[in-house]
Amino acid sequence: MAQLTQRDVDILLRIWDMSRSERMVQARNWMFTQFHVKDFDEFKVKHPRGSPEWSMFHEVCSHLELCGVLINRGLLNEDLYFDLVGGIETLWHKAKKVIYGLREETDPRMYENFELLFERCMKWQEAHPPKKPKKA
Repeated sequence: MAQLTQRDVDILLRIWDMSRSERMVQARNWMFTQFHVKDFDEFKVKHPRGSPEWSMFHEVCSHLELCGVLINRGLLNEDLYFDLVGGIETLWHKAKKVIYGLREETDPRMYENFELLFERCMKWQEAHPPKKPKKA
């Protein structure tokens, strides 16, 4: 693991503050508990452009896109970030069919850094087992 700097901690704390905003907490909670679609077409029907749910979906994905950009560019310490942040795998699996549809319809690069963040998170988790065992 690379030596952490105060800059690494400052960046992580700024990301943390962003993730704790009322708007982001509401959007993330919605994604975890109420967001269920089988594909992009169902998403467009249930959550049309301009709807609060459309905005919440993009709020969460955009935040994870930002984190992915920072990690992929070496501007955010991967070990520090993944040691703190959880739920990336769940959010990716919930969002990926919609994101793939958005890429076909809008931009082939849509949320690609979120996808790369997910992939790096899976590799990081393989190399860093949980510190505490599951309780029986």
